[in-house]
Amino acid sequence: MTTHRIPAHAEFVGEWFLPSSEEEAQKIPGTLSWTSQQASLELHDSFTPLRGAIYGDEVHTYPTVYGATTKSELVTLLDASRAGAGLSIGPAGFRQPERLVSSWVVVGAHVDAQTLYSEIRVRIPGLQIWLCPSGIEQTILHKTKETAPSVIYRIESLPEEKSEISSPPATLGWGIDRTFSGDLITEISVMTSACLRIQTNTPQNLDWFFAQLGKVTTLLAFLAGTPMAPDEVTAKVANSDISVAVLVALREANYCAHRKPSDFYMLRSNMDADLGATFAKWFELYDQIAMPCQLALSVLSSENLWLHVEFLSLMQALEGFHRATMPGLYTSEANYETVKHALSNAIPKTIGPDHRDALKSRIRYGNEVSLRKRLDALVSRLKLPLRRHILGGDGAVPRSWVITRNYYTHWDEASRELTLDGVEMHRAGVRMRHLIRALYLDFVGVPQSAIAKSLLNACKDSQYLIQLNNAEHRKNHPEAETTPMMYIGVKDAESPNESSS
Repeated sequence: MTTHRIPAHAEFVGEWFLPSSEEEAQKIPGTLSWTSQQASLELHDSFTPLRGAIYGDEVHTYPTVYGATTKSELVTLLDASRAGAGLSIGPAGFRQPERLVSSWVVVGAHVDAQTLYSEIRVRIPGLQIWLCPSGIEQTILHKTKETAPSVIYRIESLPEEKSEISSPPATLGWGIDRTFSGDLITEISVMTSACLRIQTNTPQNLDWFFAQLGKVTTLLAFLAGTPMAPDEVTAKVANSDISVAVLVALREANYCAHRKPSDFYMLRSNMDADLGATFAKWFELYDQIAMPCQLALSVLSSENLWLHVEFLSLMQALEGFHRATMPGLYTSEANYETVKHALSNAIPKTIGPDHRDALKSRIRYGNEVSLRKRLDALVSRLKLPLRRHILGGDGAVPRSWVITRNYYTHWDEASRELTLDGVEMHRAGVRMRHLIRALYLDFVGVPQSAIAKSLLNACKDSQYLIQLNNAEHRKNHPEAETTPMMYIGVKDAESPNESSS
């Protein structure tokens, strides 16, 4: 089976038709082009010819489109929509070309949206580094009187590591692949990659498998400190020996660019927690935090966001995590009913209906705790030394965070002078990113001691936080003695490398 990378361009030339009997199918020549975010099928004719009155707002969809390419490949386009249709009249007659777009392409079989699969296998860039297995040994044999020096490499085939998931029932398989190249005369190369396999005893459709894949890559991103999207997907059709390649426009199509272990926030070997147990717990809890964690991941994975957009999105992600995982009411709903009734009755009858509705709306949410209380409750989940390292100072959420968020929500001019902006807003965003990651990892059972170690490692995010804390310490304690990183002196004052005045 030929595999296809999601970020790579692919083109399929052949005949295309809608599902029906082979004899009745209208086969139209065309070219299917795939980019990382969309499939575009340019047909030489139309599956749905233009007829009657044309208004321009008609929507034509095709649940399934089949193709047979000039390279004898079977291709399926799922959930396709018409993106354009033409009309030409000339010496060649009456022509109606049609263009379809889709986010799903299956290469290797003719399937439909209801087709069931027993497993998918995805390659994830950077996963081979994060998992940390090597399986490669180097032995250097030194020169002797009888033999020349030599180097021996032993490359093991590592078994797939499996993790059982109970909710929903599935098996995660973590595997290492090797590719070998070279002519054994001038060069030899061994490339290592890692794949995740998701299997189930009860066959499921592609939507189900990609929903489970999203859960895995979300937690991987929190652990690794970088997006961990797959760049290659294959699937096995249930109850058959057919394997297909799947091209899909992923919502979070950001790939890991790390090249060495020190680039990662937390490697698998530094989790201090069992891999299978951690992911099993994540799957059990995922529905509870699905929406806020997707918001958090989208912000953490985004680059070059406008400063204010990033700050407000991070605050929203923190609030969402609290709402999903912790109580947020001053009193019970039953007790508040009496308060709500009394407050509603106290609204003067002289005010207009719009104003009355607005006040009742505010009263409806009057039992919810404030944002400050939510943030304080969140950080209380972390031990004090960890809080101090992430938040700085005494380990409490800075009052300026809440003031800034409230200012940009309610535009209260009275708090404008206390609102963060510029460099201070950026630095607050750095700390919030670390806080979000620490909260999610703690939530899924990663020990806080492992989180604390990751905050001191060599990855750029941790190093930046260390710099912020050092600068804050020097600012608050100018009398404290500091040790320089290095000292540069000049031994020869006449050195030509020294500029003369």
